[in-house]
Amino acid sequence: MSITRPIYLIALIGVSCVLSSCSRNGDVWENTKSAGRHMKRGVKALTGTCGDSRQIQCRDDFECIEEDACYPQEDFQEYDYQEQGNYPQNSANDFIPLNDPSNELGQRNPLATPPNATPGDPGCPVPGIQAFHDPSEIPQLACIFQPIHFDYDSSLIKGSENLQIIHHIADFLQSHPHIYVFIEGHTDERGPQAYNLALGARRANTVRNALTGEGVDGDRLFTISYGKERPVISEHSESGWARNRRAEFKIYER
Repeated sequence: MSITRPIYLIALIGVSCVLSSCSRNGDVWENTKSAGRHMKRGVKALTGTCGDSRQIQCRDDFECIEEDACYPQEDFQEYDYQEQGNYPQNSANDFIPLNDPSNELGQRNPLATPPNATPGDPGCPVPGIQAFHDPSEIPQLACIFQPIHFDYDSSLIKGSENLQIIHHIADFLQSHPHIYVFIEGHTDERGPQAYNLALGARRANTVRNALTGEGVDGDRLFTISYGKERPVISEHSESGWARNRRAEFKIYER
């Protein structure tokens, strides 16, 4: 009897050690996977394989790695979205317009009805975006093709001033049927690369849909997103960010 009791105690201690080791191994495995994921991202950054922001014109051009949407890049904290109740979702239905059409324009599907041809492609009579010109450099057009500005993390067209710009551009294009337009979507500096490219695309396509809703032929309207790569002002302030959240126009006349 006195011999079996120590044996039971030793067996019990052994089982406890095994269970504890398994639990620790599970934690070690999860930590190992996390470390490997961050090392992979670091190697990509050092070798340049993660790439810079790039132009996108349609849904097929956009690629978003899940990790890029989950982990903040650089100094930006995606928790800003959580604090404001607007954590980014990869959905075309994220931003739903209010019920007052006189003050807002939005599109549930901002990538609908793309043009039949892409400028610069073989067989397309319209050259690439390099042949398009900035209308702000043409005095008689600068007051018509003004930038459309957006709220933080939004692709809705809001305010009477923006709506008036849309009306003026639509009237001009309907009376000048040989002019083609590239609509550029831009964002402020906050947010990861991939998300800003998608947001810029939504903004450009919302403007395009607003113009087609005014009667402009969609085959004369093309969109492109530059994300945060082309700010008009480098101020790290709300006033500077507000000016960078915009859609701009480039024109070409055949």
